[in-house]
Amino acid sequence: MKSSLLFLLLAMALSSSALIPEVEGMSKDYKSLRVRIGNSSTKAVLSGTLTIPCHITYQSPAEEVTVGRRAVLATPRVKWTFISNGKEVEILVARGHKVKINEAYRLRASLPHYTTSAYDVTLVLKDLISNDSGIYKCHVQHGIEDDHEMLEVKVKGVVFLYREGISRYTYTFPMAQEACNRIKAHIATADQLLAAYHGGYEQCDAGWIADQTVRYPIQTPREGCYGDMDGFPGVRNYGVLDPGDMYDVYCYVEELNGEVVLGSAPNKFTLSEARDYCRTLGAEMANTGQLYAAWNEGVDQCNPGWLADGSVRYPIVTPREKCGGNSPGVKTVFQFRNQTGFPDPQARYDVYCFRGEGPVQTEDHGETPSPPAERVEGVITVTESFEELKLPEAKAENEAQGFVDTIPLNKTDATKLAGVEVLSTVKDLQEVPPQPTALVDENVNGDEDLSPGVASFPPYEDHSDDSEESTTMDYKTTAIFRHSQGDTPGFVPESTQATLEGEALPTADVCFPNPCENGGTCIEEDDDNFHCLCLPGYFGKVCEINVEKCPDEWDSFQGFCYKHFYERKSWEEAETHCRDFGGHLVSIITPEEQDFVNNQYKDYQWTGLNDRTIEGDFQWSDGNTVLFENWNKGQPDSYFLSGEDCVVTGWHDNGQWSDVPCNYHLPYTCKMGLVTCGPPPEVANASTYGRPKTRYQINSVIGYRCDNGFLQRNSPVIRCQSDGMWEEPQISCLPSLQ
Repeated sequence: MKSSLLFLLLAMALSSSALIPEVEGMSKDYKSLRVRIGNSSTKAVLSGTLTIPCHITYQSPAEEVTVGRRAVLATPRVKWTFISNGKEVEILVARGHKVKINEAYRLRASLPHYTTSAYDVTLVLKDLISNDSGIYKCHVQHGIEDDHEMLEVKVKGVVFLYREGISRYTYTFPMAQEACNRIKAHIATADQLLAAYHGGYEQCDAGWIADQTVRYPIQTPREGCYGDMDGFPGVRNYGVLDPGDMYDVYCYVEELNGEVVLGSAPNKFTLSEARDYCRTLGAEMANTGQLYAAWNEGVDQCNPGWLADGSVRYPIVTPREKCGGNSPGVKTVFQFRNQTGFPDPQARYDVYCFRGEGPVQTEDHGETPSPPAERVEGVITVTESFEELKLPEAKAENEAQGFVDTIPLNKTDATKLAGVEVLSTVKDLQEVPPQPTALVDENVNGDEDLSPGVASFPPYEDHSDDSEESTTMDYKTTAIFRHSQGDTPGFVPESTQATLEGEALPTADVCFPNPCENGGTCIEEDDDNFHCLCLPGYFGKVCEINVEKCPDEWDSFQGFCYKHFYERKSWEEAETHCRDFGGHLVSIITPEEQDFVNNQYKDYQWTGLNDRTIEGDFQWSDGNTVLFENWNKGQPDSYFLSGEDCVVTGWHDNGQWSDVPCNYHLPYTCKMGLVTCGPPPEVANASTYGRPKTRYQINSVIGYRCDNGFLQRNSPVIRCQSDGMWEEPQISCLPSLQ
C-alpha cells in the first residue's frame, strides 16, 4: 500500500509541467542541464525580426521551491549574449520573474514565452540592423550546472543610394522605382533606410523611398545636411512630395540568386568588350544591385570593373591600402568630384559578370554614347561606404571625402602592389561641362524652347474679346534657373515687373483691404462706413494709437510681445522659461504672425504647438485655438512613433512646421499679451492656487481657496480682462462653526 502511494505521488509530480521542468531519459552518464538552440524560424533581413528558439531540458527533476528567496535561486539563470569581432556583449539576463535587458537592446529584444514557461527562453530581436550579424549565445546556469549553445546569424539586405552617371537628382518617383528594378533591386522602405542608419549608414543626398517621401540619413550633422533635424543625427525627412519632383533614389537588395564573377584580361575591357566577355562565359554583366548583394555576402575584390549600367565599381569587405580607404563598402569610379560622370565607354577596366541560378537572359544594351566635353586629368574613385560616407553640405557642389584616387592620364600598364592589382589608368576621359546658370530675360511665351531643365510656361491666350472692358498687362519676367550639383534643381523667380493700364473698378467693400492697423478687425456698418475693433493696448479710428508698450528687449506685433532666446532648451524647459515671464512659447494664429516670426527671428525654433496629451490632437500651449496651419508636406508624421510630439518652425520655406521629439534642444521665442494683469487682488482668509506670477495674460483664470477653518461662499474663480484688470472676486471665506 505504501509503495503504491509513493508511485502515485511520483506520477503526479512528473505530470505537472507548470512546476517541474522537462525531463530527459535517465542515465548515469548524463549532464543534468542541457540547452538546445533550434534553427531560426525567420530569415534575418534588414529591418526584419529574428527569432532564435532556445529550450532548457533536465536529465532529472529539479528541486521544487515555490516561495521565498530560494524560489528564485531554484530557477535557472538565463543570459543571451552577442559575439562579434572578438567581443561579447550582453543582450539580456532573466531569472525568476525578472528580465533585465541591456539598454542598447531595450526596445528590440524580448523573451516572449518566458512568462508562461521558464524553460522556453526563445529570443526575439526586431528592427534588425547590419551590425546584428554575428554569433548569438544562449547560456543557462542552474546551481553548479550550466550549458550553452550558439548560432551564427547573417543579416541580409543592404540600402544604397543610386543615381545616373549624368548628374544628381534626375529621378521622378516613378523613374526612381524603375531605376531600382533595372539594377535588380527594389526601392527602399522607410524601415529599411532607418535600419541602415542605425547600422551606421550616412549619405547627404536626398533620395526617394517607397512611401513617396524623400529622406536621407545623417550620422554627423553639419551645415547643408541639417534637413528638418537641425544639429541632431537621424534620418532627414522632406515628407510626401510631388511624384514629378526629381531626386536620387535609395535602393534595397537582399538576395543575390546567383554568383558574381570577376573577369579580367591583360588589356582590360571597354564597355562593349566587357559585355561580350561575359557572354562568352555564358553569363551577363552584373547589375549594381547584384554587386551590392555580393558584397553583402562577403565578396571582396580590389579590381574596378564594368557593370551593366555603364558604371565602374568594386566591393571591399576588408579595407586595406589602395583598396578603398578606411571603411568597407562598394566603391564607385566617377569622373568628377561631385560624384557624377561614369567613365568613358572606351576606357578599360575589368568586368563583373553574373551567373544566375536559372537560364541566363542577356540584353543588348549597346554602347553608352559619350557627349562632347572637355578633357580632365583623371578619374575619381569615391567610397560609397555602407558604414560611413561623410559628404559636405548638400547645397553646394559636393566633393567626396572618403577614399579618393586621382589617376594621371598617361597610359600605363596595369601594375601590381603587394599581390593586389592596382587601378589601371585611363586616357582621354571626357568631362561633361557643368551646367551654367541659365539667365532668362524674356516676354514669356509658351512656344519658347527652353534649355533642358528650365521651366516652361503655358502659351499666352488672348482674351481681349471676352468682355467689353479689359486690362492690359506688360509682364516681364527675369528668371534664374539654378542647377547646382548639390541642390535640388529649381526655378527661382528673380524679379517680376507688372504694369497695369486702364481704370480699376471701384470696390464696394469698405473693409477690403483692411483699413485697421495693428491687427484690428474691420466691422462694416450700414452707411458704407466702418469701425475698427482694436486689440488690447491700441485705440483710435484705425487702432493707430499704441497705449501700451512691451517691456525692454521685447518686440511688439498686433497686440502681443515677443522675445527670442538663442539658448537651446528642450521644449518643456523653453515653455517653463516663457511662463516665468507670464507668457508661453509662441503661438502662430495668422499668416501675418507667421511672416513676423520668420522675418524677425531667422531661426529653426520651438513653437507652443504640441500633441503631448493626445496623439494627433495638436494644441497651443497658451490655450489659443488652432486657426491657422502651415505644415510641411507629409507632416505631422510622428516619425516611426518616436515621440515627435512638439512642433518646430524654420524661417526658410515660409516657416513651415514639422513635428519632432520634444527632447531636442532648440532656440525658442516667448509670446505674451501686450496688455496683461498684475498679481490678483487679495481676499481675506484666502490664497490663490499655483505659484504666484507678476504678469498674467488676458483671459488667464486663477482660483482662490479658503484657509483652514474657513468655509467658501460664491465662485472662487476670476478672469484677467482685456483692459488688464481682474474681475472683482466674488468669493468670501466665513469662519467655520465647528
